[in-house]
Amino acid sequence: MNSQANAVLSLAPGQARRLGLGGGELTVLRGRVWLTGEADQILSPGQSLRVNDAQAVVIEAWDRGAGASVRWQARRPLLQGLPLRGFVGAFFAALARSAASSASRAQGCIKAGDSMASSGAVK
Repeated sequence: MNSQANAVLSLAPGQARRLGLGGGELTVLRGRVWLTGEADQILSPGQSLRVNDAQAVVIEAWDRGAGASVRWQARRPLLQGLPLRGFVGAFFAALARSAASSASRAQGCIKAGDSMASSGAVK
């Protein structure tokens, strides 16, 4: 369920639904909702509740014969929004350029040393 950043969920009478592990905010749009987690709560339309990251939550329409609607706004994990693949690729590309530059300088020094040695200036 937490893969959806902003979802409106409809609950039929008696239907239970797990929000899963992960943080976010639950807002009741229509009907009353029974919420179980660390403690049982009943939320009415317009009420919201922040859910902790490690809290498993199950919601159910509270009124018999009447459903409910809720909005679930999942909090994105810290690294989810980062273009990690691009960042890692850029990091390794910069590292490769640095290594190539160092190798080029070292190769230039070796060539200079070879030419000095061949001329007899270096003993």
